[in-house]
Amino acid sequence: MNRKLLLSLCLFLGLATLAMAQNQTLTGKVSDQKGNPLPGVSVLVKGTTQGATTDADGNYRLSVPGNARVGFSFIGFLSQEIAVGSQSTLNVTLAEDTRQLEEVVVSGLATTVKRSNLANAVTRLDSKDLTGATSPVTTDAAFQGKIAGANIVSNSSVPGGGFNVQFRGVSTLGASASQPLFIVDGVYIDNGQYSNGRSAANKAAAGSAQSTQDNNANRLADLNPDDIESIEVLKGSSAAAIYGTRANAGVVIITTKRGKGGKTTVSFGQDLGFSKALSYYGGADWTEQKLTDYFSASEIPQLQAARANGTYTDWERVVYGGTGAIRNTRLGITGGNEKTKFYVNGSISDETGIIKNTGFQRYSIRANIDHKLTNWLDFSINSNYIVSNNDRGWTGNDNSYINYGYSLPYTKPYINLYPDANGRYPDNGSGVGENPLAVRDRAINNQKNNRVLQGFTVNARAINTAKSSLTFRVNGGLDYQNGFATIWLPSDLQSQRQEANPGFAQDTRTEVFNSNVQLSAIYTQAVMDGRLNLTTSAGAVRLFKYLRSNYVRGTGLPAGVSNPSRGKVIDGFVEYQENTDVGVFAQQDANFEDKVIGSVGIRFDKSTLNSEFDKFYAFPRAALAVNAARFGTWAGNTVSQLKFRVAYGQTAGLPTFGTTYSQLQVVGIGGLGGLVPSTVLGNTAIKPERATELEYGIDFGLFNNRVTGELTMYNKKVFDLIQPLTTAPTTGVTSTQINAADLTNKGVEISLGADVVRSSNFSWFVQPIFWYNRSKITRLAIPERLTGGFGATFGQWRVKGPDPDGTTYSPTQIVGQPRTDPANATSWTSYGDAQPKYELSLNNRITFLKNFEFSALLNYRHKFTVVSLTRVLWDEGGNTYDWNETDDAGNDGKTPNGIYRQNANGLDESGNPKPGYNPGIYSFLKLREVSLYYRIPAPALKRVFGNVVSNIRVGVSGNNVLRWTDYTAGYDPENSNFGSLALGGGVDLGSTPAVRRMMFHLAVDF
Repeated sequence: MNRKLLLSLCLFLGLATLAMAQNQTLTGKVSDQKGNPLPGVSVLVKGTTQGATTDADGNYRLSVPGNARVGFSFIGFLSQEIAVGSQSTLNVTLAEDTRQLEEVVVSGLATTVKRSNLANAVTRLDSKDLTGATSPVTTDAAFQGKIAGANIVSNSSVPGGGFNVQFRGVSTLGASASQPLFIVDGVYIDNGQYSNGRSAANKAAAGSAQSTQDNNANRLADLNPDDIESIEVLKGSSAAAIYGTRANAGVVIITTKRGKGGKTTVSFGQDLGFSKALSYYGGADWTEQKLTDYFSASEIPQLQAARANGTYTDWERVVYGGTGAIRNTRLGITGGNEKTKFYVNGSISDETGIIKNTGFQRYSIRANIDHKLTNWLDFSINSNYIVSNNDRGWTGNDNSYINYGYSLPYTKPYINLYPDANGRYPDNGSGVGENPLAVRDRAINNQKNNRVLQGFTVNARAINTAKSSLTFRVNGGLDYQNGFATIWLPSDLQSQRQEANPGFAQDTRTEVFNSNVQLSAIYTQAVMDGRLNLTTSAGAVRLFKYLRSNYVRGTGLPAGVSNPSRGKVIDGFVEYQENTDVGVFAQQDANFEDKVIGSVGIRFDKSTLNSEFDKFYAFPRAALAVNAARFGTWAGNTVSQLKFRVAYGQTAGLPTFGTTYSQLQVVGIGGLGGLVPSTVLGNTAIKPERATELEYGIDFGLFNNRVTGELTMYNKKVFDLIQPLTTAPTTGVTSTQINAADLTNKGVEISLGADVVRSSNFSWFVQPIFWYNRSKITRLAIPERLTGGFGATFGQWRVKGPDPDGTTYSPTQIVGQPRTDPANATSWTSYGDAQPKYELSLNNRITFLKNFEFSALLNYRHKFTVVSLTRVLWDEGGNTYDWNETDDAGNDGKTPNGIYRQNANGLDESGNPKPGYNPGIYSFLKLREVSLYYRIPAPALKRVFGNVVSNIRVGVSGNNVLRWTDYTAGYDPENSNFGSLALGGGVDLGSTPAVRRMMFHLAVDF
């Protein structure tokens, strides 16, 4: 008995000794190239799930088996893998990942992958790309010129933003979502532009409950760009397939900043700046001869008097010549320990416009908390509360000459517009229009919004061994908005006194609630001694949206009254929308030694927006990447990376709310209520618009990734596009929506990066980006139609199917008068395409004298067609900058340009549009961003502040600093009057000048 006990004890001690011999304790410190410790670095024993994380001082400690290889990875730095051998201490220095090759990007709803292993062209923008150079007004404003394959157009230069974002061409012809899906920390957010009644006030769309001409800001303006850690852009269906029925227009995944643990850091930032108009459009001189020949000689005494008493005034510069003030203040706290990490940031943004009484204020507080309850359970909470206040002013389309863009072109410089001593504004004596100063100072167009973004994630690890793991995850959140808009035109305005019921007031409330919840399981397994890693994920997701919008409108108001309920005529509107999507998904990923990486997945979705509520549509995807440089030693030190990739995927775009229904209208007859059917017929057989995309490309890196590049080609096909079918009058209805069209988008995207100079005192990084897209309609089951704009006289978008000979047409082709064949009603003159022939950007980042940082972003857009009516108004009013000249092509050398253009139309002998009121083809080059920063050296900070201040960074920057363009028909070729329309958005009418913004920046870390 004792002998057996002794043998057992000896065996136990032997095994314990052997285990101790096979495992050893490894300690060390991880730093950056400047010697600063890096907290939060992941230290992982390769081929296992065993690892540790560095503490606040960059130190780590873990047990490793003999002959182990340990990997070190951290966001923003290049990973390293080192053989431990017999070492017990291993200190590591990580180099900055200037190419983002080691950063983790989304590969599915529940999985991620290193960028160097990615099989799709996913654009990633980090915080340095967004706010490192300058402070954008809104998050989408920071996208311009930085994303290959993106066409981004501003709806207005008024503070508060408003952008039309399209990835890889058009994904719909107007009956589905034309803007990408935005996800913030796992929360599906709303980025809609909701009507506020402005277009009804100025008769741009009288009586409309929802109008595309209200010139609103989109709700992405609510996000504080400084809170964002990174943005990943899934531009096509091959990358976005796992998001199913809402991903036809692409997906933008926004990740906000989080605590990294270690020492608590307090960060303070202050931006101060100003904005000015980039250019003006008017300025033609007025003479007695000009009045006599082309206008009214009776106004000559007014002209003479204004010149004599010094009141001859350029009213355009009075209204648009103001100086906007920019103030952004931020205060953040971040820190934590091994169990709890936190990030809290508050910000106040206040920007006034170049037009008096316009501006945007945003107050934001964010708190992100990560907590590790046990070794197998952790959770994250993301909370954001935002209050915004936006005075939009009066710009854009107008049919009553209220907006500045309509009244100013007709306002002559010898007319007085200033109020008298009693504050009464005189009428605009130019004969057309309103007194723009009275509208600017007294009329109201205001939007306020309260918003809550709340997200959460819970991870539970059921299995966590050296070779495998199983994690169950629950994540989701909500986006709640409560918006309030006020429109008021006082009854004593010049334009209102002409109305049957003078005075207009509207109060609009919009409540939007979005929620989503996702359940998923992620299983990882390392096989073949860790050479092959398999990841299996599956789950279900539920999305819900609720919209309630209502307004009260009053006309015929007493003097000085802005309450719509006091109006002589009162009407209102209430709209409810509610829809639910449900999806299930599964995905299998495989990684063989980072050499061959493959992924297959599928998602099944159903939605209450479809005609068949309970029908699941399938969206498969597959991707393959081969890192050729990892096979053998042929690449040597020259080829750092050579990756071939191909991906395929399907997505969908849902019908808009109500497409499946035939609405009933309420009427009153003889004091009794009744119902009548709408003349627009619903379609109970409507299907979602579906897209498939094949994407393939090559990524390469040379000389230790000193030179890198990405080449991507894609072929995206969209089927079952929803189109309006006009019915015969004898049917009793006017139209219905049917699945009637298909289109294709083909394009190329090229991105290069090169460290031209790399030294301790000077470095220069250059990044050129080039892309183009070609769209073609391949099927159309209804007659061709024109859409957008203001009729064929000025140019419209043509939706036209293939000709019998196979000739296809772009959906963004712009056509108009005159007809090439008077006998053919559809023989329009083609004026080009709203999509540019190509676009390119050049980003430069230079570091010199160790602590100076300079950056500049140039963006060029080549040959795209713009529908502009701005010059029409200025020519008719006699104020265009070149009105008095006679140098327009085709002019007789005697007639003023402003007169000649009113009679010019069509194409010249070279096939180019005449300089009349036809759509024109233009290009531009813009210096989007430029900045210069200085970081005070750490030794100097320590001498002055001791250990209190760890970092001070000061700098200056500019946005839209310079512009070179041949655009002569308006203020800026990027202006868009119709918000986020898929077709017809690029109309320049009643716009305001583009704005140059200059800022001073101070950032201090304690």
